[in-house]
Amino acid sequence: MKPLFKRAALCAAVVAGLYFCLFDTTPHGKDCEKSISPNGVYVAELCMVHWHSRSDSDYVGRLFDAKSGKKLAQHTFSTSEPELSWSPGIDYFPKDDDVLGHLPPSVSFSRGGDDDTGIWLPPSKWDRLLAARPHL
Repeated sequence: MKPLFKRAALCAAVVAGLYFCLFDTTPHGKDCEKSISPNGVYVAELCMVHWHSRSDSDYVGRLFDAKSGKKLAQHTFSTSEPELSWSPGIDYFPKDDDVLGHLPPSVSFSRGGDDDTGIWLPPSKWDRLLAARPHL
C-alpha cells in the first residue's frame, strides 16, 4: 500500500508543479493604473492584487507592447508605496572603479523599489517566456 501512496503523492506533486509553471494564476487585480512609455513603445499597468494594510499590500505590474497589446512581462510584489514611473537609464561610475557602468531603461512599479518591483526595457527573454503562459 505504501508504494501506491508514494506514487500518488509524486503524481500530485508533478501536476501541481506543471500547473504553477505552465499557467499564469496571478489575479488581474483592481484599481489599475496605466501609463504609456515616453517613447510610446510600451504600456505599463499597475494593479492591486491584495490589500493587507497601508504599510504593505500586494500588487502586480505588467508591461505590454503598445502596438499589439501583447503582454511582455509581469511581476508581483509587495510595497507600501506603489508608483508607476519610467526611467531612461543612467550611466554611472561605481565606487572605487574607473569603468563606466550603465543601468538600462526600465519601468518601476514602486517608489524606491528594487529589481523585483521593476522591469528592464526591453524585457528579458525569461520575462517574455513567463508572460506568454496562458492565464487561468
